[in-house]
Amino acid sequence: MKKLLFLVLAITAVACASEKKTTLNGTVPEGVEMVSVKVPDLGIDTLIAVKNGSFSIDLPFDKTASGIVSVARKRTQFVLDGTPLTLQDEEDAIVAKSSKPAASITERMNEFVRWNNDFMKRYDEAEDKDDDAFMDEYTAKLEECAKANPDNAFGIMCVQSLNGMVESAKLREIIAALAPELQEKENIARMVKNLDAKDATAPGQMFTDFEIPQPDGTVKKLSDYVGKGKYILADFWASWCGPCRREIPNIKKVYDKFHGPKFDVVSIAVWDKLADTQKAIEVEGLKWNQILDAQKVPTDAYGIAGIPELILFAPDGTILKRGEELRGDNMEPAIAEYLRK
Repeated sequence: MKKLLFLVLAITAVACASEKKTTLNGTVPEGVEMVSVKVPDLGIDTLIAVKNGSFSIDLPFDKTASGIVSVARKRTQFVLDGTPLTLQDEEDAIVAKSSKPAASITERMNEFVRWNNDFMKRYDEAEDKDDDAFMDEYTAKLEECAKANPDNAFGIMCVQSLNGMVESAKLREIIAALAPELQEKENIARMVKNLDAKDATAPGQMFTDFEIPQPDGTVKKLSDYVGKGKYILADFWASWCGPCRREIPNIKKVYDKFHGPKFDVVSIAVWDKLADTQKAIEVEGLKWNQILDAQKVPTDAYGIAGIPELILFAPDGTILKRGEELRGDNMEPAIAEYLRK
């Protein structure tokens, strides 16, 4: 459930110019001499000198852009929505608040963060957790916020957080409801491209091939394994990915039980450093086929937004299952079902 935490730092929207401004100011604890302000969308990365315990900076107005302000070890995010913003210290956090809350997109984002904190507390304290019910509630809240903010950075945050949480068709509907200028943003366009790739590699579709140069100078293709007459379980993983490592015992179990003329496994290392992958293979004792150092090539081809991603291919290369249907305890019975045929 922790994966549901709102990705409030995951914004990459492109900015536009405006004569209006967004003023950010505040007081800071004694001893703080500099305040860091970053607005990646606008290429702003600056340090503001603290004078008499306070600071102030004028930033452009662009409600599709967000910034991060850092004081000592605390930081918070804000939207350049044109309203005056004042940094306030709240216990173990800092918050950018507006003197015009009704007009402030930042205040809407703050409200969501408060809701999210309460949501996680309720989840942690629940004795009999219904994960599906909690997931439905969280998804509904994100959809509500996305619909209420179709033209600004907070809406983009909500849509990005929904990626991987809802079906492709639903996510496409939510994206289509965004303002046209937001749909043209690079990160949203990239998301749509990812959805196109995922739909093209959905169960029932034929596999999409790719080739990856290997450290030993050879080139490995997915088609070296898939479409060769065996059922193939492909595991897209990385050494740093905790959930990926936790799936390894399940993969070992099905490999040891089913490996042979009808079934095999191939792991594809993505988004990882080669040395780290090789060390993890040795530590985990992985005995099956490996494609190393694949980086983004496979994930772009298969529309994979998060790992681990597991895909089961038929002997002719048709995609049979992918995703949650192959995770954890689902893995062995899902594979056994096909091997019995």
